[in-house]
Amino acid sequence: MSNNKNIIQVFEHHTLKVDEESKFNLVHFNALEKYGYKTKEKYFAVGNKRIKFNNYVGVIQVKNLTIEILPKADHSSEDQNSKDKWHNALISMLHECKLIKLNAISNAKLKLKSASILDLYFDLFLSETETLYKHGLRKSYIGKTENLNKVKGKILFTKHITVNAFHKERFFIEHKIFDANNPLNQILYKALIVLKSIVHNPHHNIRINKLLLNFEGITEQNITSSWFDKLKFDRNTERYKQAITLAKLIILRYSPDLKGGNENILAIMFDMNLLYENYIYRKLKSIQSNAAIPEIQIREQNRTPFWESRGLRADILLETSGKRFVIDTKWKVLNDDKPSDGDLKQMFAYNLHYETDLSILLYPKTTLNSSEKKPFRNERFRNQNCQVAFTDLFNKDGILEKNLGMKIYDELIRNELKGKIEEILLVAQNPLQSL
Repeated sequence: MSNNKNIIQVFEHHTLKVDEESKFNLVHFNALEKYGYKTKEKYFAVGNKRIKFNNYVGVIQVKNLTIEILPKADHSSEDQNSKDKWHNALISMLHECKLIKLNAISNAKLKLKSASILDLYFDLFLSETETLYKHGLRKSYIGKTENLNKVKGKILFTKHITVNAFHKERFFIEHKIFDANNPLNQILYKALIVLKSIVHNPHHNIRINKLLLNFEGITEQNITSSWFDKLKFDRNTERYKQAITLAKLIILRYSPDLKGGNENILAIMFDMNLLYENYIYRKLKSIQSNAAIPEIQIREQNRTPFWESRGLRADILLETSGKRFVIDTKWKVLNDDKPSDGDLKQMFAYNLHYETDLSILLYPKTTLNSSEKKPFRNERFRNQNCQVAFTDLFNKDGILEKNLGMKIYDELIRNELKGKIEEILLVAQNPLQSL
């Protein structure tokens, strides 16, 4: 991927500086500076000829340059091997969280190690749209008003009298036509027009131009977020859902250069904190059907009232064997593997509020030394069990661990349940020990 002259890869929280002799020059910076101020520096902070990325990852295309912002939760080097590792990890996490559909992409066209994230999204949208056209674009009856020399449909008498006072041979009528020029196809058409203005891949350009010819007769509309809010899918339009989801991403994340020029920007970015939380939840949720784990329930984002209109929201609530556990995910690289006071106090509040047997702060494993669980207790609150834990997202081959949910359960929950049972048996055998 490093051989692609139009792609730069950087890690989250890193800084990209202007260098006229490199890929990122003043033209790109000026466009990103305007975009940064327009978005209130949501995805990055603007400095003196430099862009400082924050906790958002994904991809930004500016002019002819694609910038991939990759996650990174380890202390490994920042060479190309590390970038490839996290590039593939990000794509897999997006796939797991239903934010990209990889199985629709032909491996012959795109390889993960050579394709940018943006290419994957573009290819998927084009493939979905091509499939829709192949099976026939959705048509519907649309009301149309015309001034004709014959009656077709019904006459709009008020308008007819006004318009045709001196044209007795004409009729102002309203009738319905069975046409493909409906909101679903107008959204797809708009996304194709956006792609035509920003895509620099020759293969994609050929497909875009061909589709635009096939969408002849569809009118261009100013598509806003309200269009998508009004859409309702049924059994006849369900096949449009994936393409519309991708079109929404393309259209609403597109920032055109209103002054002309060629500095349009498309940003497809994701909050890494939320992506990590959702990824861990889905991995844990996948073990809910495991017969070896009796009656396990996994719930996410469990918000309950706390005080007046305020509430507490646990990331993940896990219940099994009559025990309740809270897992709070933290996408952070800790200094000396020590959590902040705020995070520890948050766990204490969860224990009290949710009446849990254990609350866990779950961080990604960053070093060899951060593999051990670290319980913390206070003699005054013996029933308050909190724990700092680390999970390695990767297997020994540097690929995201497929069975991460079971791994987390085995390392954090199963042993805790076993310890509780042993403690109960020990007290039962030695009742005086508990006094």
